[in-house]
Amino acid sequence: MHPHGTSVGFGFTLNGAVRFKAKRPDLYLPAEVTSLLSDERLARISGVQAPLLFRLPLVRPMMLLFGCCTPATKEGMFGLFRQRSDFGILPGGMEEVALFEFGRERVYLKRRKGFIKYALQHGYLLLLAYTFGECDLYRSVGAGKRLRMWLLRRCGFVVPLFYGAWWCPLLPRADVAVHTVVGAPLQLPRIAEPTAEQVTAYHALYVEALTRLFDDHKARFGYAERRLEVI
Repeated sequence: MHPHGTSVGFGFTLNGAVRFKAKRPDLYLPAEVTSLLSDERLARISGVQAPLLFRLPLVRPMMLLFGCCTPATKEGMFGLFRQRSDFGILPGGMEEVALFEFGRERVYLKRRKGFIKYALQHGYLLLLAYTFGECDLYRSVGAGKRLRMWLLRRCGFVVPLFYGAWWCPLLPRADVAVHTVVGAPLQLPRIAEPTAEQVTAYHALYVEALTRLFDDHKARFGYAERRLEVI
């Protein structure tokens, strides 16, 4: 899923993966999903989150409460791979949060190749998605980008500075529509020990597919003049 946006991804997981744990697909899931996946497969669906969140006293219990969150570590992700679980991930991570700027379509991907390597090692199918409007839900404080990136490198976490609705800054703007589009599946071969060249080649295919998905749909939602910045 792209882009990450300003938040730490609670909505992505708690309003996304948790729907699959409710065991009420008739209420919480679209029919086109339940018709394709077995109940057992639906129950294994998870979301991946920044490891630091699982070390925060108040946040950790909330993340683990419904069993729909997994730390974005090699060990955590390999556990999902071994179970052949379907799971969602925001590859841009906290770097994308730190680089967020209102009205700019940015994804942090040039140095983010680890998820491609892991997917190759397990022969996974990647389903790309992009949310239009995410970059317009909040206005951000543009100054201090270098400081935010420095804090991220030193602490592994960054607190974004943003505001949304005038009457409650934590809520998104009500005048911005949000639309998520899903691209064609990208099936990766299973390569136990992929070379750096193979990882780079499939990473390039991923970036190309994401850029094409963005360009194919941007005019439809009123963003014809924008371009996707791959950082």
